[in-house]
Amino acid sequence: MLSPDSFIGDSKLSNDFNNIKSIKGVGELSAIVLLHLFIKYPNANQKQIISLTGLDPIQKSSGTSIKKLPKISKAGSKIYRGTLFMSVLSAIRYNPICTYFYEKLKEKGKHSTVAQIAVMRKIILIAFSLYKNNQVFDEEKYFKQKGVKLC
Repeated sequence: MLSPDSFIGDSKLSNDFNNIKSIKGVGELSAIVLLHLFIKYPNANQKQIISLTGLDPIQKSSGTSIKKLPKISKAGSKIYRGTLFMSVLSAIRYNPICTYFYEKLKEKGKHSTVAQIAVMRKIILIAFSLYKNNQVFDEEKYFKQKGVKLC
C-alpha cells in the first residue's frame, strides 16, 4: 500500500497528493485512494470517474409494473466507496462547502444517506478537478463562483 512517504522521490505525485489533501475532510488515506483512482484511469472523464467508484445512479423499471427508486449502482470498486464514505462524514462536519451542500439537500427533503452520497460525489469531482488542473483547493474561490456568502 502506498503511503505519503512513498511520494518523496516523485515531486509530481507528492504535489498531486497535497492538492487532493487540501480539501477539508479528505485525509491521507482518502487522498491516496483518490490519487490511485485518477492515476489508474488517466483518460476518464467526470462521469466515468463517478461510475468507476460505483456512485452512479441507476433505476430499475419494466413497463408499468416495476418501478423502483433510484439507487447507486455499486458496480465500481467498494474500496473507493468505503474509504471515501468515512471522509464524507468528516467533511460534512468540518468543511463549510460540504456542510452547505449537505444542508441544502436535507432542506429539500433528501434522506441523510442520499445527501451523504451526493457530497461524496462532489468531493470526488472536486478532487478530480484539482488533480487535472494541478491546483490547491480554495474555499473562497468556490463560494465566490457559487455566489454564496458565509458568516
